[in-house]
Formats: sequence, C-alpha cells, structure tokens
Amino acid sequence: MTPNARTLFNGLNITNGELTMQLEGRRVIVTGGSRGIGYRISELFLAEGAQVLAVSRSSTKLQGAKEQLPALTTLVADVSVPSEIDRVVSWAESEWGAVDILVNNAGVLDESEQGLTEGPDDSFLATMQVNLHGPYYCTKRILPLLLRSSDPRILNVGSSAGILGPELTGSYGVSKAALHALTFATANELKGKVSVNAMDPGWVRTDMSPNGPGDPKWSAAGALSIVTRSPSVTGKLFYGKRIRAWIPRSTS
Repeated sequence: MTPNARTLFNGLNITNGELTMQLEGRRVIVTGGSRGIGYRISELFLAEGAQVLAVSRSSTKLQGAKEQLPALTTLVADVSVPSEIDRVVSWAESEWGAVDILVNNAGVLDESEQGLTEGPDDSFLATMQVNLHGPYYCTKRILPLLLRSSDPRILNVGSSAGILGPELTGSYGVSKAALHALTFATANELKGKVSVNAMDPGWVRTDMSPNGPGDPKWSAAGALSIVTRSPSVTGKLFYGKRIRAWIPRSTS
C-alpha cells in the first residue's frame, strides 16, 4: 500500500485513525483496477487487508498502479474478450484457489458519440461489449471460484446514467441500465449463494470524467461498505452507503 494509506481514507472507514482491516485475508479481483474508481477501490481494499488483483487492458496503466501500490497484483486482460477472462480465472485458481470478491468496474464512455439513432453501430457495440458483456463474462467465469468462498460477493459498478427515467440517453446510459438489470437478475439466480449488488459511484473525477466534482475515494468507501454488509443484502443498488431505487420515483 502507499506510505500514507492509513491517513488517505481518514473519516471514511477508519476508527481513531486506524484501519479496521475489514477485508483481512480476502481475495479480490477488480476489473479496471489501474485507474480512477477501480484504482481507489484497489487501494482501499489493500489497506483493509485484502489481496487484490487489478485487471486492465493497459499494461502501462497497470505498471503505474503497481508503482504506487507495491502490494497490488496486476494482470493484463480485456474483459470484453472471454478467452482473456479465462486467463484471469486460471491465475486466480492457481495462486489463490478461490475468490471472495469480484468488482466489475471496467467501463468505457465514448464522448464523441452522436446518439443512439445517428452514431455508428461500432460505437454502440464497443460500449456494450465492455460495460455489459464484460461483467457478464467475468461473473460467469469467475463464479466457480467465488462459490469456493465462505462469503462470496459480486459488486457491479453501475451509474446514475443507467437509471430508467427521463435522463436516460446514449449508449453509455443503455449499457449501465442493462448492467443494473444484469445485477438484479444475477442476484435472483444466485440468491442464498452469492451476494450481488451494484453501486452508483456518483459523478467523480476520473480519467473518463476529468470534470467530475467528486472524489473517487468516496466511491471506494461506498464499495467497502457494500461488500462488508450482511450477505443477505443482495439485488440492491447503492449510492455511497445508501440504497437507492433502480428507477426514479414518480413526480406526478
């Protein structure tokens, strides 16, 4: 962990200035773990005692993350390619034998998109491939290792952009709405076996959203809160530490 890991998250999950070590010994895979929200989740989970494997398709960004977090394990893989997820599974089975927490965080946003009805098919398909198919591939392939855990968790990083309401637009919004549906359906299918939830991380400052007003450390603290709740809490969407509705309440 970084030298100042014990002060970096002060006020979020630390009591009397000390980390609570809520994840001691837990084995965690974070997709898109080399930057932004995924990096902050990796950082906090390491500080809380977990073993963390950060997955990204960018070897350069993974190297940068590793330099900042020496305890972090990294693996280059594209979540939109099933055979590359199979390599992640092979590594985890060989090195850990089981996985306790899967954080499906990897995502893309095409800011040049012209809209659903005018943009190129390739743009829509590329967004769906990473934001929806990626979590599906990872969940399905890593599930056998999760089922070896005594307390398995899946956390999908959704978005307020995916809330089914009047503000839902574009490929990104559709992909996140679909990810919310995938979360709910997977939670129903795995009820009593694996706790499956989603989080809306808020509009935070990341490489993908450089003008975001929020701090991704806040999102990481929310992620920690979700994966340490009772395993009976499943099929929910969280904003920070608070459960929010999948669809907006009617204003009529």
